[in-house]
Amino acid sequence: MTIDSSTYSILESHVDRVSRLEFWDNDIIYIKLNDNIHIEFEDSQKQHLYLKSKYDGINKHIVLVEPGYDTSISKEAREFASRPESNDMTLATAVVVRSLAHRIIINFIINFTRQQTMKMKMFDNKQKAIDWLLSLKNN
Repeated sequence: MTIDSSTYSILESHVDRVSRLEFWDNDIIYIKLNDNIHIEFEDSQKQHLYLKSKYDGINKHIVLVEPGYDTSISKEAREFASRPESNDMTLATAVVVRSLAHRIIINFIINFTRQQTMKMKMFDNKQKAIDWLLSLKNN
């Protein structure tokens, strides 16, 4: 199933220190991380609390993450993102990777989230990531 990613509408957006979040009308939450940014534990925690405020307790989030160029993440933020309680409101996360460094970090997080209910997968192509998320939502 291929969905034309240009057919969605942005229902709401939110900007924080490290990213722009968009809530699309196809139920995807798109997180575009800024270029040249180092994500700290506090950034991850604030974003988690914001997304938790948007969770209705029933319909789990499907999230598309696109790292910026030269985006890095602290050890503490990585560990926070890997915790089960950080992912209990998320059905699936698709990450578009652009570099070997991103691939290594995402592999690390995927290894920790395998035992959780949240699915996580990385993609070289944004459209394939969107298709995967929508296929999970529709099952």
